Order: sequence, then structure tokens, then C-alpha cells
Amino acid sequence: MNDALVCEDVKVHFGGVKAVDGVSITVAPGSLCGLVGPNGSGKTTLLNAVTGLVPLTAGRITAHGEAVAGRTVPQIARRGVRRTFQAIRLLSTLSVVENVALGADDGRRLLDGLLRPGRSARADRVSRELARDALERVGLSGVGDRLPGELPYGHQRRVEIARALAARPRLLLLDEPVAGMSVEERREIADLLLELKAEGLTQLLVEHDLELVTRITDHLVVVDFGRVIADGNPDETVRNEDVREAYLGRRHDAAGPRSHGAVRAADSG
Repeated sequence: MNDALVCEDVKVHFGGVKAVDGVSITVAPGSLCGLVGPNGSGKTTLLNAVTGLVPLTAGRITAHGEAVAGRTVPQIARRGVRRTFQAIRLLSTLSVVENVALGADDGRRLLDGLLRPGRSARADRVSRELARDALERVGLSGVGDRLPGELPYGHQRRVEIARALAARPRLLLLDEPVAGMSVEERREIADLLLELKAEGLTQLLVEHDLELVTRITDHLVVVDFGRVIADGNPDETVRNEDVREAYLGRRHDAAGPRSHGAVRAADSG
């Protein structure tokens, strides 16, 4: 069986800024892998590379054995790779179920149904059924007909996850899904991710909450200045001296001015 995700010496440079500078990681099928690091360490840029939002400068990425480089965002998505974003991206004028249905088949069935209702009623029904199933998976089965703005922040985050799940992905990339949440909301999302893992869904989780990541992940990768500085068992990895220095800033302070500093501006994650 192929690994769900393999990044081999991946580099993403923006001019002289080395946002990702030789990252190699492997995510096993069915696992929940954490990807952590200080702000600007290259985490979000790596997710962007995996999903085709930014081109590789060098290296190789495969998802379930298929090369990602050179493929468009929709092509990668159709191969079972979906993601959520740091900022909530819900359309305020569409209902919750319509927002989630956009994730099914890249929204083509739903949009076709909206534009050509007489010809695409069945396609529209399929998308909405997938959307309602996804909402049920995230515990929001009763809110499909409401507008996103009527929901509390934590539920809007769940809608984002449901939209990614509507396409029935094999690999789900989550970019800070508990950002801005209360302690209780964080616990609920953590429980949801564990439920998805129990269903066999492979996940790569970018998150700043080290306690949460350490508790729920099988495997933890830490990046700093675009490079992997630790990779392994979560409990052992967070005790790694390089990891502690990266988060506490001792190494960066001691090193003085660094040309890598621009990376912090290039990658908010």
C-alpha cells in the first residue's frame, strides 16, 4: 500500500525567500499526523504546495502514489486530497448545505443545478445528499438550511470541515482548525478528528495548540525556517531541544539577524 502523502526534499522559494527549504515527510494511510512550528515556519506553504496552490521549486510530492507536481488544484482534489484553510471561507449568501455541497465534485454538480435547474435536478440532489451526510458527520445535521452567519464561530469551522468531507477525500489537510476557539470548542474538534481517524481518514493537521496536537496525533513533524527539525513520536518530539529552542526563540535570538527572517512574512503558518 502506498503512503498517503510523501514529500521528498520539497522546496518552495519566492525569489530569495526560502519558505520551504528541503522538507521531507511521510504520512501513513489512516494516520493523524501533526505539522507544527513557529509562525512563518513554512507549514501553510507546504500545504499550498501539496494542493497545487503554489508550484514546487524543487523536490517531489506524491499523494497515494501519484505525483502532485504539474497538476492543477481541481486535478489534485479529484485524486482525493482536500483541505481547510486558516480563514473561514464560507459564502454568506448561500445556505450551509449549499456551501458544503460546493465541496462535492468541486461544486460542479451544485453550480450546474443552480444555473440549469431543469437539466441538472438530479445532480443537484446528489450534491445536497453528500453535503447533508457530511454535516451529519461533523454533528451539524440540523443547520443545513440556515445561513453561515447565523451560526457560532465554532460551528462555522465545522461547516468548513464538512465541505472538505463532502468529496469523500482519502487525505484531509487541516490548517489550524481550532484557531480562535474556546477550550470546549477545541475539545469538540479534537474529538471529531479522532472520530474521522477511527473511520480510516488520513489527516495532516497544522496547529499551534501543542497540547492538543500531542494528545491526538500518531506522528509529529516540527518545522522551523522551512526545514524539518524534529520528526517522530509526539511526546518525545515536543521534548526535543531543537523544538524547545524554536518555540522559546533562544536559537533565533542568539543567531542575530537572519536572512531567513523574510520567511516569517511569506508564510503566516
